[in-house]
Amino acid sequence: MFHVEQSTRIAEFLTGGLAQLGFSITCTQVSDFVSYYNELIAWNKRINLTTITQEKEIAVKHFLDSLAYSKVLSPFPNDNESLLDVGSGAGFPGLPLKICHPDLDLTLLEPSMKKTAFLRHVIGKLGLKKTVVLSTRLQDLSMEPAHLGRYRYIVTRAVGIEQILPFARPLLAEKGFIVLGRSKPLEERMNSHGLGVLREVSFSLPYGCGKRVLTVVEPIEG
Repeated sequence: MFHVEQSTRIAEFLTGGLAQLGFSITCTQVSDFVSYYNELIAWNKRINLTTITQEKEIAVKHFLDSLAYSKVLSPFPNDNESLLDVGSGAGFPGLPLKICHPDLDLTLLEPSMKKTAFLRHVIGKLGLKKTVVLSTRLQDLSMEPAHLGRYRYIVTRAVGIEQILPFARPLLAEKGFIVLGRSKPLEERMNSHGLGVLREVSFSLPYGCGKRVLTVVEPIEG
């Protein structure tokens, strides 16, 4: 009974929060998020995936915060858009975006073998297609020819701007861009590694859980 109540609460927090953000998802997608939540809690007892364990906080600070990236990523102009999630950890923001945009060609980059085992498990559990997990570092991936110029979107919540920019530029496709999840806007407009800030989008997390900023970075011509 308690397990059913937890699942019900996570679904309610998710759908209520999505309404506050101006989004909606299908019943099937809600069910996928409930399954994701259940697997996250079960695996977190064995390996350190997240310090956030309450239903409301997971719904808001993991699921909804990840889905908010759609504010700058959607509408996806074409099917099969490629997205690289750097430092994916337990799958954020990549897996929530994949659940809501099933045609997305998703690559999750996470150097921890334990966390990549969890990611592969969830992908199989949810039956997600076109979703790949790579257990390597960004700086190593940036030197692999098969990945150069491959990704329309590169996103991260876990990696700082100074850690991602030196290695992300070679991986971006033509007209691609990087989205950084941040707690506050940049103090100065940066211009480095052939990249510059296109725009910043500020928003409030539902249920009064704080403010967030999405910093969109694009290649600079010339």
